[in-house]
Amino acid sequence: MSSGAHSTFAGPYFENVPARSTESRPSLRVVSTYYPAFDWLRITLALMVMLHHADLFPWGRLGHFRVQVFFALSGWLIGRILLRTSRSELPRFYYGRVLRIWLPYAVALALLVAASLLRQPVTARYLEFVLYKLTFVYNLFGTSQLAAFEQDMPLHGTGNHFWSICAEEQFYLFAPLLLIMLPRVGRSPWLWLGLASVGLFSAIALGVAASLAHARWGALQLRASVRGALWLTLSVASVLTWRHQTLYAQTVPVIAISIVLLLARPGSKGPLGEFLGGMSYQLYLNHWIGLFVAHAVGARLGLHPVAATVALGFPLSFVLAALLYVLVDRRTMARKDLWYSPARARLAMYAAYGTTGVGLLAGGLFALAR
Repeated sequence: MSSGAHSTFAGPYFENVPARSTESRPSLRVVSTYYPAFDWLRITLALMVMLHHADLFPWGRLGHFRVQVFFALSGWLIGRILLRTSRSELPRFYYGRVLRIWLPYAVALALLVAASLLRQPVTARYLEFVLYKLTFVYNLFGTSQLAAFEQDMPLHGTGNHFWSICAEEQFYLFAPLLLIMLPRVGRSPWLWLGLASVGLFSAIALGVAASLAHARWGALQLRASVRGALWLTLSVASVLTWRHQTLYAQTVPVIAISIVLLLARPGSKGPLGEFLGGMSYQLYLNHWIGLFVAHAVGARLGLHPVAATVALGFPLSFVLAALLYVLVDRRTMARKDLWYSPARARLAMYAAYGTTGVGLLAGGLFALAR
């Protein structure tokens, strides 16, 4: 990402990117590529995860569905960033990822581990799961063990939702290889549609394909005919998902990218939306704290679990997320240019690939040992 691009980092699934327009058609009259509806989408989806983990929504796949929409959003926006990133600027891209994603994630993981150490012993299996989360490979080696070894995980699997952060980090390692290092091949929308069809980062790949189509042919999603087709696609895919649950894996990425493209309308920032969208990453990471406190206090006071969650858990989660956003995210972003140097950017890039490489090696060795 070039130093001249004005990018607002807002988390792995929460990226709004005011940047140079790639529009070539005057009739579009797009004066900004900031998408204000994405702010409200991010906070809405974070709330959906909190409702899912609080057992207050009847659909068991709500949390996973929300992740797929975030993945499509990430593919669309990160794809647009990478299309503006040259090879020489790639270390700066990773520098931004490390500051904006790793630091809040590290705080969240530290809080989770600290709370778990107060309640359960440290075992070899416990350390294995912490290692997977630290190296962003938990989705590859940890989630498959949830049913058998939940009791050995930090807070008995409370941090299982971190799998999506790990998948996103792997996408950050994979996508630049195609979009920047192999642009002749990697910048074809059809390639990314093919990747989506075989299940490789399906929702994210659809987002990248859409961003590539946008760069080639303009903001097609703003045309009335395309919007009508998107609404029809969203409706048909939603009905199929509802009536035929076995089709979920195939239909949900289509639903996700349809939602993202329908909301991809340029506009101006709103202070409330910008704040709520920005804090949604912290809410996603740390909402479990408010729910835990609510359950503990509610049990002592004899409150109904739902009443305790709504009256105490949700407000506490919101307050904590807002505080962490102000104290961690905003302060980090305010200083990122002061801290930047080419050497630190290269270190961030090496750390990104090296950390996940260590995780893959460790996970492979643990699997062979079993």
